[in-house]
Amino acid sequence: LKGKPVINIPACPANPANMVGVVLHYVLTGQIPELDSLLRPKFAFGYRIHDNCERRAHFDAGEFVEEWGDEGAKNNFCLYKVGCKGPMTFNNCSIIRYNEGTNWPIGVGRGCIGCSEPDFWDKYAYERPMANAKIKAPTGGVEKTVDEFGLGLLTATAIGIGVHAVASVVAGKKSNEGEEK
Repeated sequence: LKGKPVINIPACPANPANMVGVVLHYVLTGQIPELDSLLRPKFAFGYRIHDNCERRAHFDAGEFVEEWGDEGAKNNFCLYKVGCKGPMTFNNCSIIRYNEGTNWPIGVGRGCIGCSEPDFWDKYAYERPMANAKIKAPTGGVEKTVDEFGLGLLTATAIGIGVHAVASVVAGKKSNEGEEK
């Protein structure tokens, strides 16, 4: 295939919608779709599973399944602590799902196994909580809680208002000095 473009469509199994999407994109535009650094089509692998997961609110609230079958599992809490790799996996299966959109692993109570990521078999393929895995997430770590994020946003807003107020006072003084001369 020398000189031919390579398009990776990883997953287990690769979602037929992604394969058809690549073919249709080429047929309709005459070009291959935009690819990420791993040669995966961005339309399919430009999304982090975690960001579109129906259990994300539980992650943000600190509500986790601690072990299979516990109350957290019965309440559909976040599966991160029992090995879900969603925070570091890029794929659209949380959006388009499998079996004609019927479901996906997390929807049936099984955490993401990170099958679309490089070195899947070595890094992700076995059960272990990711917090102990010493694998750096693409975001630099797992997100802050909503409260921590809100506090950061509030602080940044307060600083912005303060800087604006000081700049307005300084500009007003300069304007007044110019009028007095």
